[in-house]
Amino acid sequence: MVRRMFRHILVTCAALGALSGLAPAAHAAGFYVPERGARALSMGGAFIAGADDMNAQWLNPAALTRLSDDLNLYLDVGLIFASRSFDRQDDPEVTRKDPAYASGFPTVENEGPPFVDPSLGVATHFGLDDFVFALGAYGPYAGTNEWPEDGPQRYSLINLNALELFIQASVAWRVSDEFAVGVGLQWVFTDITQRLQISSYPGAFGWAEAQDMDTLAEVKVKDVFSPSANFGLLVTPVPALDIGLSVQLPVSVEATGTVETRTPSNYYFKDVTVTGDAMKVSLDFPPMFRLGVRVHDGDLWSAELAAVYEMWSVMDGIVVAPGDGGVQFDNVPGIGSYRVRPFDIRLEHDDSFSLRLGGFVRLAPVVTLRAGAFYEKSPIKDRFMSVLVFDNDKAGGTLGATLDLGAVEIDLALAYVKLFERTVTDSEKYQVNPLYDEDAAPYGEAGPHVVGNGTYEGSYFMVSTALSAGF
Repeated sequence: MVRRMFRHILVTCAALGALSGLAPAAHAAGFYVPERGARALSMGGAFIAGADDMNAQWLNPAALTRLSDDLNLYLDVGLIFASRSFDRQDDPEVTRKDPAYASGFPTVENEGPPFVDPSLGVATHFGLDDFVFALGAYGPYAGTNEWPEDGPQRYSLINLNALELFIQASVAWRVSDEFAVGVGLQWVFTDITQRLQISSYPGAFGWAEAQDMDTLAEVKVKDVFSPSANFGLLVTPVPALDIGLSVQLPVSVEATGTVETRTPSNYYFKDVTVTGDAMKVSLDFPPMFRLGVRVHDGDLWSAELAAVYEMWSVMDGIVVAPGDGGVQFDNVPGIGSYRVRPFDIRLEHDDSFSLRLGGFVRLAPVVTLRAGAFYEKSPIKDRFMSVLVFDNDKAGGTLGATLDLGAVEIDLALAYVKLFERTVTDSEKYQVNPLYDEDAAPYGEAGPHVVGNGTYEGSYFMVSTALSAGF
C-alpha cells in the first residue's frame, strides 16, 4: 500500500544525509545550505585552504594544525530562515470539482519556523607540538520544510523534520612547515519524521483528489550509528600560498522505524485496518571532494577560490522493506487484504558542483571584515522535482566580521541565498495512491494526477555566530 508513498519519503532521506533530507545527504545540493560555520559562511564557503577554526573538522581536518593554543573551545550557532514557494500547474478536474480551487491552485509557501543549528568542539595538543586532537558535534546547516496539510502540494509533502548529527574525533599532523594532514572518524546519527497525504481513490467512485479520500501518512525512521570518515591535506609551497584538499567518504544508512496512517474520512474506508508498522530503509550518501587555493599576506588579507564536487549520481537506488512481522492491510475497498512487499527505488540524480570565492581584510588590530559569494548547481532533475526534494540552482552573497579579543574571538556572519526560479512541465511526480499501485484496472486509462508540475522558487537568509577561545 505504501510503495509510492515511500518513494517520496526516501528521496528526502537520500537527499538529507537525512535530509536534506534522508538526504537532502545530501550534504548540500538541496538538503544543506552551503556552508556551515560562521567564519566559513562569512566567506561564501571558500574556507578549505584557509580554515583556521574548529569548523575545519568538517571542511578540512588538516587545517586543525592552525590551532596553536594548548586548549581550544568552540561554539557555533546558525539560524536559517527558509523562504520557498510552489505554484502548482492547474488541473482542470480539480478546478471543476473542488470548490476550494475553483479559481485554480493558490501559491503555497513553506510555513516552517527558523531552523536553529548549534555545534561545539574542543581541541588540544596533548603536549605534542606537531599534532592537534579534536572532538566535535555538529550538523550541516539546513532549513525547515512545512506546508499546508490541505494544500495542492500535500501529495508530495506536508512536514519534514530531519536531524543529522555528526560526532567527530579528528587528529591533524603538521609534517613540516609546508605540509599537513588530517583525518576525522565520524559517528553519524540520523532521525527523520515526514508527513504527507496519499490518495485512496479506488477508481470505482469519487475522484482522484477528493479530500475525503486522502490518507494522512507519517513515517518515522532512525539510524543511531552510521560510521564514516573524512581526510584532509594542507600544502603551503610558498608562505603566501595555501592549497587545501579534503574528501568526505560516503555515509551508508540502515534506518528502521514505523509508518502510521489516518484513514480517509469517507465512510467507505471505515473498516480498513493495518497489522504491523515496522519499516526498514537502506541507502548510501555520496562522497564529496573539496579543493581550495588561497593567496594571503599573513593575517592582513586573504582571498580564496574553492570548488566542491558531490557525487550524487552514485545514489542509484534505495531499498525499502517491511520490518519484522511485515505490514498487512485488511478490508481495503476493491482489494481485500495484501502485504507490503520489499522494493527498490531507482534514483537518477546528477552530480552537484559549487564554486566559492571569499576572503578577509584586517581593518584594525581587533576587527577583521569578511565577504564571499558562491554558485551551486542542483543535482535534481526536473521530472523528480517536488516540494520534498526542493532544490534549484542557487547563488549567494555573504558578509561577516571577526572581533579578536585575545584569548577569545567572536564571529558574526550574514548570508542571502537565492534559488533561481524553476518551472517544471515534464514531472513524473504523481499522487501517491497505493490502491492504484496494487491494481490499476479500476482507473481505466486515467492514473493518479501529476502533482509536480509548476513553478518553484525561494531563498534563504542566514545569521550565524561563533565563539572561539584558546588558552
